[in-house]
Amino acid sequence: MKSLDRLGNHDVRQLLKEFSIPAIIGMVVNALYNVIDRLYIGQGCGLDAIAGVALAFPFMVILVAFGTLIGVGSGALLSLKLGEGNRSDAEKVLGQCVAVKILFGLTLPFIGLYYLDDLIRVFGGTPEAIPYAHDYLRIVLFGNVFAHLSFGLSNLMRSEGNAKQSMRCMILGAVLNTLLDPVFIFGFKMGVSGAAWATNIAMFCSAAYAFHHYLSKNSVVRLRLTRIRIYPEMLMRVFAIGLSPFAIQLMGGLVNISFNKTFLKWAATTQAATIEIAAMGIANSVLFLLLMPIFGLTQGMQPIVGYNYGAKRFDRVGDAYTLCIKISTALCFLITVTVLSLAWPIVRCFTHDPALLHAGTRGLRIICCLFTVIGMPIVTISYLQSVGRPALGIILSIIRQFFLLIPLIFLLPHVWGITGIWTASPVADVISSAITAFVVIVELRHLRRLQAGTDHSLA
Repeated sequence: MKSLDRLGNHDVRQLLKEFSIPAIIGMVVNALYNVIDRLYIGQGCGLDAIAGVALAFPFMVILVAFGTLIGVGSGALLSLKLGEGNRSDAEKVLGQCVAVKILFGLTLPFIGLYYLDDLIRVFGGTPEAIPYAHDYLRIVLFGNVFAHLSFGLSNLMRSEGNAKQSMRCMILGAVLNTLLDPVFIFGFKMGVSGAAWATNIAMFCSAAYAFHHYLSKNSVVRLRLTRIRIYPEMLMRVFAIGLSPFAIQLMGGLVNISFNKTFLKWAATTQAATIEIAAMGIANSVLFLLLMPIFGLTQGMQPIVGYNYGAKRFDRVGDAYTLCIKISTALCFLITVTVLSLAWPIVRCFTHDPALLHAGTRGLRIICCLFTVIGMPIVTISYLQSVGRPALGIILSIIRQFFLLIPLIFLLPHVWGITGIWTASPVADVISSAITAFVVIVELRHLRRLQAGTDHSLA
């Protein structure tokens, strides 16, 4: 309980540092799953293999979306319950999270495997990339249940105040994946299939570590066998909170499919489309890694904001929220400068192919040219989830992805061809950030009014 008391009384800046640094380290290391796979595959298997793994990305995004639906919602609700001092309900949140994670992890992959070949073609597969996507997905989907459990339980560790344990859980899996990838890809000469097996084994070990934590005496909330079940009313609240990140992830998959289909339409040949799809796969890996400090920052913010909102300390909620916006904007500026300066050597880490080097460097620079503006929307959507008000976060996500980015992907190539497809991202970023700025102003005023009402009732 001492760590929980600190959430309500300790300096917000120090708490954010304490919770965010382990989360950032864990998130960055966790992002290496994606980056390391593509680094080894690109260097050892070639351009078509990179495109194949990129083609598998929409599958993984959709599965992650379902994991996020329960994981983020459970994490936010856990913090709120601990802030209210309701330990019994907090244990129910944990047990239910495990139950639903297992349910999702065992059912969704088999649906994907049944329709695998048809979905790969629908998702924009080229003849050159489809065999590699099939080889990767038919293996990695079997281990998806361990990924669900590992990511979900590590998120709950942060929510209960055990940020360092969460970091260790993610580091364990990422380090194992890094060590096993070259063994399976090069040592056993398994290629793309080897990368998938390495990921499965790493995820299993990470999930085992998470279970050990929640079955030990080190956790704030204990995992009890009698609690592993579904609580309908609580599940609806978890889904309501997790619906925003679920929608974000799901639309991310639709965005990726839109990119693939548009590259197929506007590229001169299927091989040219394969190059662009592979370049987008590299860009996604790089951006996923570079954005992890910001996502780690929001993960560190979540227990602080959730606990204090539940405890009606709205002044502390506002302090943590505004501080995260400032830090995330500074980090996004650094990302922009780094990518514009070092795009070619970054892409060079993934491939020796001249055509892919050119396409990847150009695409990465275009996507990141206005990246400075996206820190505020990322923090705001996470904040809205953390305080149990996800509806507005869903709206902001839908505006950016569905009403701006996807239409721009299909419209801008009529003006600039292939370059127009890449340009859709920065244009959508600027417009959606302007809309979010208005939301931030309104929300901060709302918090000040809530705090004034609390102070008046205590006077």
